[in-house]
Amino acid sequence: MIEKYPRDWDGHEWEQFSLRLVRERHGAENVQPIPARVKGDLGIECITTDGCVYQSYAPEETGDTGKAASAMRAKANRDLNKLIKNKDKILQLLAGIEIRRWIMLCPFLDDKDVVKTVAKKASEIQTAGLRFLTSDFRGLVHCQEDFSKEIEKIRLEACGTTLALKTPDADEISDTGNAIDETLDQKIGRGFPQLDPEQAANRKRRFLGTHIRAENALEQLKRDAPELWEKATMAIALEEDRLETSGPVSGATGDLLTSEQDRLYQALSAALPTLEANAIRAIAIGQLGTWLIECPLDFAASQNSASQ
Repeated sequence: MIEKYPRDWDGHEWEQFSLRLVRERHGAENVQPIPARVKGDLGIECITTDGCVYQSYAPEETGDTGKAASAMRAKANRDLNKLIKNKDKILQLLAGIEIRRWIMLCPFLDDKDVVKTVAKKASEIQTAGLRFLTSDFRGLVHCQEDFSKEIEKIRLEACGTTLALKTPDADEISDTGNAIDETLDQKIGRGFPQLDPEQAANRKRRFLGTHIRAENALEQLKRDAPELWEKATMAIALEEDRLETSGPVSGATGDLLTSEQDRLYQALSAALPTLEANAIRAIAIGQLGTWLIECPLDFAASQNSASQ
């Protein structure tokens, strides 16, 4: 069983997901994102028409509670100070809206001292005489648990949506290949003995590319629809068990790979009836590369030299 809400987030991905959560809660027509690309960050990521401003933050350290809390406190102090530093720009952006809540939205909240720090700093800011703050202005810290209804809605919507199938670039393929060169080279040599070195290298890049694309798709599924991710990983695990108990396969390599791909595609289709066919096919194809890398799938030493 996976954790209910993932803790590890890329900063940009968390920013986008946070904005989606805020839009789900307040209504997209009531939320104004504030771009930071031109003239920097004002300490505000978005404004709602009912007087809430949000600033998202995903700590790089997620395993050490103390370090994560320290980073969150520092972030809150920096950004709340920006309300004073950028008061004239913010006043223009608000166009008459008064801020009643400043909310730092994080993937998780483990330490109550973060709440104390934000509340204290917001109280200090409130006394600075900023014209756009209400008399009951408060600073809060929210996390995914505070948006459980919104996350559940997003996850239900994800059950019928399309996964973003990203093709890995050359650097990603090279970095992955460097870690498992020998294992994959040996298997390609056994499965495709007729290939010359350049053809073998191209075949390896193909396997690595499909492996990375499938891993990315599964990671997206894990984050957006964990129930579907669990079903997918169970279907993959059952097929993997079958391969591991069977040992190296024999016969024409191309036929064997097609057969394994089709078996996994059918298993995933049965487990994930709401996921689009292209996503299921991409995961099935990529899983063959994963199995070659991680050893469940191997070829007998003597293969049909005509197989492709």
